[in-house]
Amino acid sequence: MTIEFDTITFSREIACSPEHLFKVMTDRTARETWGAPSDATVIIIDEFDLRPGGQEIARCGPREAPEFRTVTDFHVIDPPSVLISTETLEVGGALVSVSQCTSEITGSQDQSSLKITLQIASLEGSELFADYSTGWSAALDNLARLATRAT
Repeated sequence: MTIEFDTITFSREIACSPEHLFKVMTDRTARETWGAPSDATVIIIDEFDLRPGGQEIARCGPREAPEFRTVTDFHVIDPPSVLISTETLEVGGALVSVSQCTSEITGSQDQSSLKITLQIASLEGSELFADYSTGWSAALDNLARLATRAT
């Protein structure tokens, strides 16, 4: 087994308060909406317990056959500024990657700065990092649109 490591950081400026952004980021229904990077993909959250020690268990991937399973463990939840979690990604029952996600929100009543840092251990080689980057970037664009529209 070859393990590859990478750290990817995303930043977005979003026209809403940090409180509102944190709410949209952590709402189960909203997450299913903004988390899918395209109209051809889906996220189905089967279990959702947003608290330190809680978990989110989801299926994601192509809308007609969401073949990926994610298990997210929540570690730090400090609204509206910090959310830290770890996630395992499986395909067909095989572990593909493990990642830590740190979300930091700062800002004012009308503007939020969002910084997300992913620290990824891939068991499938470095090609997976491009998928993470593309998927997260599109999902965060969706998040920004949803958070702005919902204010």
